[in-house]
Amino acid sequence: MTTPQPRISRLWPFRRVYYGWAVMAASMLAAAASVPMQGPIMGVFLRPIQDELGWSATSISVGFAIGSGMGGVCSVWVGKALDRRGARGVMVVSGMILVGCMAGLAAMTQAWHFWGLFGLARGTAAAGAQLGTMVALASWFVRKRGRVVGLLGVGQRTGQALMPIPIALMIAYFGWREAWLALAGFAFLSLVLPSAAYMRRRPEDYGLLPDGQQPVSEVRIGEASESAGETLWSLAEAKRTRTLWALIVGQAAVVLAVNATNLHITASFRDKGLSQAAAVNALTIYLVVAALSVFGWGLVMERVHTRYLAITAAALFCVSMGLATIASSFAMAALFSVAFGSALGVWTVVSRMLFANYFGRRSFGAIRGFAAPIMSGVSMIGPIFAGRIWDATGSYDAAFATFAGVFVVAFGAFALAAPVRKPDADAALALRR
Repeated sequence: MTTPQPRISRLWPFRRVYYGWAVMAASMLAAAASVPMQGPIMGVFLRPIQDELGWSATSISVGFAIGSGMGGVCSVWVGKALDRRGARGVMVVSGMILVGCMAGLAAMTQAWHFWGLFGLARGTAAAGAQLGTMVALASWFVRKRGRVVGLLGVGQRTGQALMPIPIALMIAYFGWREAWLALAGFAFLSLVLPSAAYMRRRPEDYGLLPDGQQPVSEVRIGEASESAGETLWSLAEAKRTRTLWALIVGQAAVVLAVNATNLHITASFRDKGLSQAAAVNALTIYLVVAALSVFGWGLVMERVHTRYLAITAAALFCVSMGLATIASSFAMAALFSVAFGSALGVWTVVSRMLFANYFGRRSFGAIRGFAAPIMSGVSMIGPIFAGRIWDATGSYDAAFATFAGVFVVAFGAFALAAPVRKPDADAALALRR
């Protein structure tokens, strides 16, 4: 018979169900609510905004890049706060900022309005909502981390897959400003309210352990332990390993190219002769492929080291870039979407828990926060670079060819990121033998 759980939230009625699943539910909703700040959804807005306000592709890309940079810088402090205080307050505040920024985007008239509002919203989504869910889930789950991250990815990718067509229809019938207002209401209902109700720091705060595996009486309240089967590293210890730096290089390379592709691929389809409807349908295909595959990849991650999944993602991304340069028909665009969507499915799982699976959950927020400014600073280059290429040549082909090379760099970095063991862990293992 399942042991009743402590009363953690009055709004969670299932006392015999491990409370980590409440955190999981809130995280899935938060992931879906934050996707308007990501490339695929912004890509749907790109041409309508350009048509009305006359902005260049580079100008819109600047706002996207500012958001990536802000997310990276803010993650340094937010990550440490998440380790100490948990995700609840961070995510509620982040949600309110997102709601305000989306409402502001509905009224913007100048490029600097977009840079400030979208930049703040994208940075808040990355440093607050996304990092918050990563740290919360890494704290509540260890052995089941793969399937949990897979479910979180389903929330994110399903949100991306379901939103483009309704948004495109809303833009067509009402306008892009009204679409931003609708997304603001969705963010309040899906991010602010669930986070306030269900987010909590870590299971040890309530006498539990990750995955709900051990009785309440065996737990030291509030203290993260290694009894869940993972070695816990501090930020200072992780920085002394070559592996951390290889992971940072690999993730930075992937994010640089993926962010730019997400933002510009719909416009590239249009440039190659596809209608708006066909371009959005091709976009939806790769988001659906990602949504359908991500949970399966999460299960694979429980049995295969994250490193090999990262290598797989980089290889698939590289193939998809070649297809992007020749996607002049809907059939070729669909083929690109299958390759890119498969890569996104793997990457969604890998990117959220790569550092946690290497270095443990105790300092995951701090380690991720340390790496975020480096990765985000590099990733800012991608969207602006692609925008400048289009402004100069009227085509994104040279940008996608360059990104193929970037993914080769990521492949090599992940191949070098061998798993590491702490010296004291090796000594303890020798003693047990």
